[in-house]
Amino acid sequence: MIFMRKYLILLVIIVTFAGKAQNISLVSEADIPGLTVTGSDIYAGVDLNDYLSGAADLYLEYGFSKLFVNGYTLDKDKATLEVYKMGDAASAFGIYSLSVSRCKQWNLYGTFSCITPYQVAAVSGNLFIYASNPSGSKSGQALCEQLVKIVMDKNQHEPWYAPPLAQSAKAAPFTNSLRYFKGPLALRKGLPYWAHLFEDLTFEMFTINITLKDYTAILARITFPDESTLSSFITKAGLNVMSTKGSPVLTNNGLYRSWYKISSTKIIFLESNSVTANIKDFIPEASDIK
Repeated sequence: MIFMRKYLILLVIIVTFAGKAQNISLVSEADIPGLTVTGSDIYAGVDLNDYLSGAADLYLEYGFSKLFVNGYTLDKDKATLEVYKMGDAASAFGIYSLSVSRCKQWNLYGTFSCITPYQVAAVSGNLFIYASNPSGSKSGQALCEQLVKIVMDKNQHEPWYAPPLAQSAKAAPFTNSLRYFKGPLALRKGLPYWAHLFEDLTFEMFTINITLKDYTAILARITFPDESTLSSFITKAGLNVMSTKGSPVLTNNGLYRSWYKISSTKIIFLESNSVTANIKDFIPEASDIK
């Protein structure tokens, strides 16, 4: 009986450890001469609250699985590397898109990346990779860039590309503003004045901020689970479900909205400050049925 109890306790310990076992390759001291690992930790599921506190729910909304955190020193520089394993590549991009701004250099690493003196962020498959340093020095930035690049090289994934929405001639120059939303918490953080349009609705949405000489606009590609949910959104937006011509309509918020039906569950939606904004200018040439 005593043996069985000890066996069960050991089994629980093994299972617990296996649940938090590292299944991606991080940066080791052997990867950079002079590098020292100063700390390491792993957070799984709701344990992310222990690291991010109030911000954890946003990551969980995007299908967060695990976070790997390492601290490093190199000469006089310190850096922290965070690697978030998300549910899929789109969700990793979603977190990235809500985490970056005022980038000094875009997309140097992989399809999507952002470099500032204090931080480097990138997407690689279902990984959101984030390295930061407290000094903002050139050497601190260089260390962060090295950390991100090594993680990407050690954990290679097929490139993830933006949907066809970003491929139209007028939208393409603004792809650095592309964002991905899949729940109310993301909307409250990144697009709060649209939150009421999606209240109680299930959706997935990519948005691009358009800034042209004649007008500014938000362009969105939205996928709903069924045609009924799509119709509910169109009604909430103050548009006519039966009108599919894409003509702009002045709505009660003083802005013009229009929509274009891709399929029974997918639309392109445009909100602008001018009646001259034509949604048909943003219809991608490539098929967007998938």
